[in-house]
Amino acid sequence: MDMKKIVFLIAVLFLGINLSAQTGQVDVTVTGINVKKGGIVKVGVYKKDGFPIIDKEVIGEDIEVTGDKISISLKNIPVGTYAIAVIQDKNSDGEHNTNLFGSPTEPYGFSKNVYGRFGPPDFEDVSVNIENGRTLSLTINLE
Repeated sequence: MDMKKIVFLIAVLFLGINLSAQTGQVDVTVTGINVKKGGIVKVGVYKKDGFPIIDKEVIGEDIEVTGDKISISLKNIPVGTYAIAVIQDKNSDGEHNTNLFGSPTEPYGFSKNVYGRFGPPDFEDVSVNIENGRTLSLTINLE
C-alpha cells in the first residue's frame, strides 16, 4: 500500500471518530404542579426558531400529572444552545390556553426560571448550553 492511501485511511479514521454524533442530556425537575387541576406536563427543548411553540420543540415529552413535582431525563440532545419550556396542560388539549387578553390560563415555566412580562421571555434570557457527554440539571418552577 502506498503512502498516500495510508495517509488517506488514517485521515478518514480520525474524521469518522470526530463526526460521530455529539449529544448531551438535560435532567429537568418541574415543581409547582397543581395536582388538583390534573392533565399533563409538557416539557420541550427548543432551538431559537421554534421557541416556545408547542410541536416546534427539538425534543419533547408529555408526563401525566400524578404529583406536585416530576422529574424527567431528556437524552441524546444534539450539542448546542436551547431553551426549555414547560406547561401544565390542565385539560390535555395539547395547547397552552389563554384568556381573552392572551394571558396564560395554564401554569408554565422556562429554563433559568425567567418569565416574560407581556409574553414569553426572550430566548437569550432562558437559553442553556448542551455540551457533549454532559448532563445539565435544571429545576423549573411553574408559575
